[in-house]
Amino acid sequence: MKKTRNLFFRRNAVKALMMIYDALAVNIAYFSALVLRYYVTFEFNPDAVVFLNTFRKFAPYYGVICVAVFYVFRLYNTMWKFGGLRDLNRIILACIVTALIQILGTRIFLIQMSETYYVLGFVIQVALIVLVRFAYRLYLLERNTAEAKRKASTNVMVIGIGGVGQFAWNQIEQDGSMKVACVVSSNEEWPNQYLNGVPVISGLNNLEQVVEKKKIRYVIIADETLTEEDNKKIRSICDNKNIEVQDFIEFLQSSNDAEAPIAVVDNTDGHRVIPFSPPDITDAEIDEVKRALKSGWITTGPRTKELERKLAAYCHTSKVVCLNSATAAEELNFRICGIGEGDEVIVPAYTYTASASAAIHCGAKVVFVDSQKDNCEMDYDKVAAAITERTKAVVAVDLGGIVADYDKLFAAVESKRNLFQPKQGNDLGARIQQAVGRVLVFADCAHALGARWHGKMAGEIADFTDFSFHAVKNFTTAEGGASTWRDIPGIDNEEMYHQYQLYSLHGQSKDALAKTKVGAWEYDIIGPWYKCNMTDIMAAIGLKQFDRYEGLMQRRHNIIKKYDAVCDELGVMHLTHEGKDFRSSGHLYITRIPGIDEAKRQEIIVKMAEMGVATNVHYKPLPMMTAYKEYGWDIKDFPNAYDYYHNLITLPLHTCLTDEDVDYVCECFKKAVKGTL
Repeated sequence: MKKTRNLFFRRNAVKALMMIYDALAVNIAYFSALVLRYYVTFEFNPDAVVFLNTFRKFAPYYGVICVAVFYVFRLYNTMWKFGGLRDLNRIILACIVTALIQILGTRIFLIQMSETYYVLGFVIQVALIVLVRFAYRLYLLERNTAEAKRKASTNVMVIGIGGVGQFAWNQIEQDGSMKVACVVSSNEEWPNQYLNGVPVISGLNNLEQVVEKKKIRYVIIADETLTEEDNKKIRSICDNKNIEVQDFIEFLQSSNDAEAPIAVVDNTDGHRVIPFSPPDITDAEIDEVKRALKSGWITTGPRTKELERKLAAYCHTSKVVCLNSATAAEELNFRICGIGEGDEVIVPAYTYTASASAAIHCGAKVVFVDSQKDNCEMDYDKVAAAITERTKAVVAVDLGGIVADYDKLFAAVESKRNLFQPKQGNDLGARIQQAVGRVLVFADCAHALGARWHGKMAGEIADFTDFSFHAVKNFTTAEGGASTWRDIPGIDNEEMYHQYQLYSLHGQSKDALAKTKVGAWEYDIIGPWYKCNMTDIMAAIGLKQFDRYEGLMQRRHNIIKKYDAVCDELGVMHLTHEGKDFRSSGHLYITRIPGIDEAKRQEIIVKMAEMGVATNVHYKPLPMMTAYKEYGWDIKDFPNAYDYYHNLITLPLHTCLTDEDVDYVCECFKKAVKGTL
């Protein structure tokens, strides 16, 4: 409580000082204008002396009026946030109003002054008001940076002192939980030197002692000149000391998919630093979250239900269920349909783990299918060949926001309708399987909210669909996802919706909103199920994202056109995001560079990183991952998936990119590709 009172006092003290400063500044501005206009320029005017004497009497009143105007324009609410055009516009508008008051006041109560006097006064006033806020902003930034470094709990060693090493350093400093304790140069050219106050260690000979002395808990390898022997030595030391070690490119890619994407900053070399996929959050989302917090409904409540209704209307489906992730949404889709132990689910080998792991959670066996040649979609002929009497579902992935070819997929499952053996019984899953009468088609639409295909929206095409609203997605609720489905003859949508609610909230027969009715406290537990509901805080973000979403997608497509032009010029293959009867959501910009292998691909990624541009790889096929290797899968059985992956680089594509950022990415990509080929 005492700490809160001190903070309250400090903030109000700063406001009071700023008000006093502003009252003085506006008067100093016009006094300076008077001196410059009538004295310094030697254009003495007798009226100026009269004006000056009267000005002194009225100065306190004018100062108070100006402070009141600034208060109305909220300059004292946001002064410590100054640094954006919105704050600058607010200051200029407030100064225009006070300038008009000066003009009217002097002409009505005093004498008419020259236009030069008013213009000079306005310019000086704006400069004084802006500069003090900007200086205060810089002070806070420096103080917060120093405080973050002081509080940082994890000491990091960066191995590499070149461009990649310094870029790694910049990224680590964005994380308040980590600080760079030392930098290591692989050569002996930096004895007893410091870089930005951090000691530079020359060579790798004393690495073990340095790690112990500096209490290093995390090592980032950011030196592309290291030999394989050096790498092994570093990793061996880290293993012995139980220290986490990571290649910087892997670190960068994992950071790009993290909950707190890297901020856009200028690095020490002066060039831009382009993060891979930060969320596009505005004051609208922030204000709506505040309203949700103040409303008392912070778990599943009215905002979640409103978002469900809006998404259902948008997707042209009867119902949408909002949950805490797309993985939970896909898993509940399987469970609703009665898919479980003994069943098989066909999944593309080329996808992210969530497409497959959701089926595994339910006890089903995953059957991977290879991609088409030079295409990220499944080979639909191989899908048909993979269907057996145990097959209950096929998962299509709308990769990058581009809707898969569901005509071919539905044709494949229809061709094997005679093999389908629906679940027996009268529970909901059994009735769904019996009503559909064939292998169910699931859409992993994690990337594809808003995508269109053959006149239909993503969500109304497959039998069941899941969406992701993770922080890196086009549409975000920080974490979150949703399930939707096509109407199934003979199956009640309300029954299905209720079952989703049961699965997502411990099997509890009433959610918190339902229990608010008078006397409606009692509930039952229908089954010992799961906890994966969406909260109203998350839904608050989603509601305001939804209001802006069509504009966000259009911006993505504008960026895609620029990238397309550069890739076509370079002869680089890329996804096609728009055509005669389809339009993607524009989630990922995946390129494939002819004639390179994984090593060359890594060179391009490093060069892009050195120039400040974060890239990524979507995706490493699942049969290459340890978890799926242990199930017996081998990438050699999926040559097309590997071929698609091995020369793939994903460029940053998000709505926080300015036109200048996009041009910079294009130029860097040209240099990196031309310099490698």
